[in-house]
Amino acid sequence: MSAGAFEDSKYQTDSGDIRAIRVQPETLAANFGGANAAPTGAIDTAGSVRVGGSKRAYGVKARSISIRFTATPPTGYKADQIYRIPILTSALFNSINNKDTGTYLGVAARVVGKSAENVR
Repeated sequence: MSAGAFEDSKYQTDSGDIRAIRVQPETLAANFGGANAAPTGAIDTAGSVRVGGSKRAYGVKARSISIRFTATPPTGYKADQIYRIPILTSALFNSINNKDTGTYLGVAARVVGKSAENVR
């Protein structure tokens, strides 16, 4: 279901630290109220950010939005499926609301949920 291999990128934690994260290319191209661009600046904190997994695991789990396609989904994606996308900056995450619309892989989609960053 991915448009390509994972890429190294950067993620700004809620506390402002910049950490490493691996995301798929379509994550960086998502647009919900703005481009999901990596934060500027150098990685300044050791350790990386997890995109998936349990909230009970140690470390930083990325904030994310859940979306559902409102138009014919891209090849390999299902129309009735919910997809989760990590949001790389807190400013963009805070500007997104449930029911906002945007694009993922160039296809119209609607936000159906938000999950805050989790640090344990």
